[in-house]
Amino acid sequence: MDTVQPERVFPSPLLGGIYRARRPTGPVVGLVVVVACLLVGQSVVALVLFPLLGVSPEVLMGASMGLVDQLALMLSFLGATGLLALWIWGKERRPFGTVGFFPASRVGIHLVLGAVVAVVLLSVPVVVNILSGQFDAGALRTAQVGAALVALVGFIAQASTEEILTRGYLMQVTYRKWGLTAAIAFQAVVFTVLHGVNMNVSLIGLVNILLIALVLAFWALAEGGLWGVCAFHVVWNWCQGNVYGIEVSGMDIQTTMLDISGTPGSANLLTGGGFGIEGSLLTTAVLALATALAAIAFRRRLTTMRAR
Repeated sequence: MDTVQPERVFPSPLLGGIYRARRPTGPVVGLVVVVACLLVGQSVVALVLFPLLGVSPEVLMGASMGLVDQLALMLSFLGATGLLALWIWGKERRPFGTVGFFPASRVGIHLVLGAVVAVVLLSVPVVVNILSGQFDAGALRTAQVGAALVALVGFIAQASTEEILTRGYLMQVTYRKWGLTAAIAFQAVVFTVLHGVNMNVSLIGLVNILLIALVLAFWALAEGGLWGVCAFHVVWNWCQGNVYGIEVSGMDIQTTMLDISGTPGSANLLTGGGFGIEGSLLTTAVLALATALAAIAFRRRLTTMRAR
């Protein structure tokens, strides 16, 4: 007599995507795939876009970026997403959407929530630095508002790619073999190490990058998908660079609505120095609180699921 197998229950629907794969990948190979997608996929697209748009490779070494430079660099991340999509379709034999873009009736709400939370969390350390005299805020550059909005397209490509690779793919393949705790920790460490090669990186900056990875991991798990965290990451980066005019993880962006910079004698521990506001202790405090709240939201989801 055939027995009915119970339906597998996941701590989050996000983690169930890998179980749609007919030939799933393990965490070690998954890490290799992520790194290869970034190195190969991004390089291939950059080799096309840079000469096509007349962009100098010096932007890869921390040179100041105009709008065209920024778009070329950010859009090159699409190569990484494309390579991962080929791997998921060709090797794992599952739909690309299972990486975390599941159909949902509340996608718009998730996107808006992600954007709003990013603006609020980022603005706290910026405003505190302005009020305390650590930052000097220039006048609104009305002539650059349109160009800054165009730059948002580039950050959509860059930030969403990073979310797909880490909070989506890497967390899924790690969970399947090593469990939930390892999945959260592994993606956070990888995300932090990948940012460790950025210009002017500091220890505080790396701690904050780690906290961002944890915030977004718990958020994605609580939501059950990547919509909200993609919106958060996009707006977080865009507001730093193209709105406030602050370095984005060491990247010097010139197309900005405002020009906020450290005042003479300002403390790098508060302003973040050349790494940007992500290197500030004020940001550490904000992100530590956000991590706790995101973890609580995920824990409540688990409690609700177990009570059913």
